[in-house]
Amino acid sequence: MSGTLVCGVVETDAGLAAARLAAALATRLELRLVLAHVVREESQLTAGERTLARIAAMVGDAETRVAVGSRIDALVRIASEEGADAIIVGSRPRGARSAQLRCSLGHELEAATSIPVVIAPPVTRARSRRRLTLAATPQPR
Repeated sequence: MSGTLVCGVVETDAGLAAARLAAALATRLELRLVLAHVVREESQLTAGERTLARIAAMVGDAETRVAVGSRIDALVRIASEEGADAIIVGSRPRGARSAQLRCSLGHELEAATSIPVVIAPPVTRARSRRRLTLAATPQPR
């Protein structure tokens, strides 16, 4: 493996979409995947570990990290410690027609680190499942 992806996850549709995209990219590009979940207080660590274990079970081969603190600071710290080549986070549709994406976390991460940030499209897009399936199965050249 020549690189690492860090994916910030929460147990929402957006978080699961990000985890699935990250897993598909990691498989396709033969990269190491680290799923990261951030909790606000130390007392939430056990619940955070359980949440992260459920998400990791859904996506397959991934390492996991739970951190305490602000999402931005924790994800930047984890990405730096893991030597991440990119950070992946989820997004939600915004607006009446859902043509725009809302991802304030992604924008704040871009301002806080030089590590590239990938914003996963929401699961409401019909083409997402097909693209993830294609990404997960390498095609012969």
